[in-house]
Order: sequence, then structure tokens, then C-alpha cells
Amino acid sequence: MNVDYTAIDELFRLHDIDGLIASGAPDDEYEPEVDRIFLALEALPREQATVATLTDIFERVWKQMFGATEQSIARRRPDFEDIARKLMNYFG
Repeated sequence: MNVDYTAIDELFRLHDIDGLIASGAPDDEYEPEVDRIFLALEALPREQATVATLTDIFERVWKQMFGATEQSIARRRPDFEDIARKLMNYFG
């Protein structure tokens, strides 16, 4: 899937899923997660790109990076789905 790193980074910063930036963390707080997400999306064949697939990628990265539980992932899912829809609208 052809995506733009800056766009992904901005979406995750704007959503501030964990409220870290709002709590005073630097603007690049989600950079490690965005790096992994970007690589996964670049490797994803366009025909497999769906909101559900992108959401799964975001959730998998959050689990890897934060050790997130299913309950905490469920809380974040609306944000992940919103970001995935926006990416699909721009790059899908």
C-alpha cells in the first residue's frame, strides 16, 4: 500500500490515542509505533488494504510496543478505526 509517513505520523499525533502528548510528552512520542506501522503498510498489498486490516496492524503494533491487553486495545479501537478510515480515504 502506498502511504505517506508524514500523514500517518500526523494522524497518530492528532489522535494522541494514549493522551501522552496532551500530558506533556514530546510531539514525536508515537514515532516508534508509526515507524512499525509505516513499514507494515508499505509491505501490505493494495488489494488487501481495508479498514479492518489496517486496524489489525495498529492493534498488533500497540500490543508489541506497550504490552496492551485486549481490554485496553478495545478502548483504543475507535481511534484505530478512525485513523484507518482516514488513511483508506487518502491512500486507498
